[in-house]
Amino acid sequence: MDAVISSAILSAILIAIPEPSSVPTEELGELILEERASQPIVSQELRHSQIFRPLTALVLNEQAVRQGASCRRTQWLVRLTPTGNTNETKVWWVDRKKGVRSQSQIALTDPSGECTTEGYIQISDQARADSERVAWGLDRYHAFLNGEETTPYRCVAEEELFLDACSDLEALRSRLSEKTPVYINSYSQHVRIKIDSMSDVEIDFASPHHLTVKLHRPAIF
Repeated sequence: MDAVISSAILSAILIAIPEPSSVPTEELGELILEERASQPIVSQELRHSQIFRPLTALVLNEQAVRQGASCRRTQWLVRLTPTGNTNETKVWWVDRKKGVRSQSQIALTDPSGECTTEGYIQISDQARADSERVAWGLDRYHAFLNGEETTPYRCVAEEELFLDACSDLEALRSRLSEKTPVYINSYSQHVRIKIDSMSDVEIDFASPHHLTVKLHRPAIF
């Protein structure tokens, strides 16, 4: 391949960006994503390297779009690689072909009916087409947290260690309310919400729409 053509292709895929906080959010989104985003990028977050997450990542959030009583948005995860520059202003490499991926997220509207800016939950890949069911399940979960009597529930402690947590409903609600769930999924019989490594919630589609809180030890990987 001609060296000039090869260089042009490489520069189109591998780009250098300055420290994200120094660039307007929407402009940064256009630079990295080009035509991929369907809505303007309205917020960003830099996730620095940690022991269990050795890569630095840039999170770009599209403007949410309201769908009934819920809002959907796309979140982009961008892998950053240091360029090795030694000056005080950091510069990062972004591989636009292999270093960028997206995930769909959902949140209920705020009390005014507008899209909130936080509290979004990842929708599993297999549930992206079931937006109505996912929104319904999330609404029933919030009804449970708010103490609505129309939400029949049960708590299942998979080990004796969690029996006390299951026996105190208000403490259980309070504990779950403090957490933003990790993701939500839709199956043939129920919606499943992963709250954290030790808590899951399932809401049955069949009436009376039982909600089950499952408490368990973290999975060992």
